Amino acid sequence: MNENLPPLRRGQVWEIPGRRSAHTLLVVQADPALSVFPRTAVTVLVDTTGTAPDTLLSAKITAPVTGDVISTQIMTLTVSAIQAGKYLGIAGGEEMAAVSRTLRIALDLTE
Repeated sequence: MNENLPPLRRGQVWEIPGRRSAHTLLVVQADPALSVFPRTAVTVLVDTTGTAPDTLLSAKITAPVTGDVISTQIMTLTVSAIQAGKYLGIAGGEEMAAVSRTLRIALDLTE
């Protein structure tokens, strides 16, 4: 693990290599869960192409990248796979609240 990389935490945005092109991911796993399960992290895809439809299952972020978080594109990855990519920064609190709302809808965690 690269000592210069920050430890994983909720809200971080990473660009990781893919088979054909890079993928931008947002870490959505709660920080306490990242501590309990330090080898994996739950992420969602961030579409930075500007072509994702605006739906109840997506949320916009504007920093550290501009894109649409697609809450149905949930992936669990190893920390080493994530940290093999490029750390881009952290999404803001209001944007993460919007992401949380879309995840609750996508996973049917509403009452």
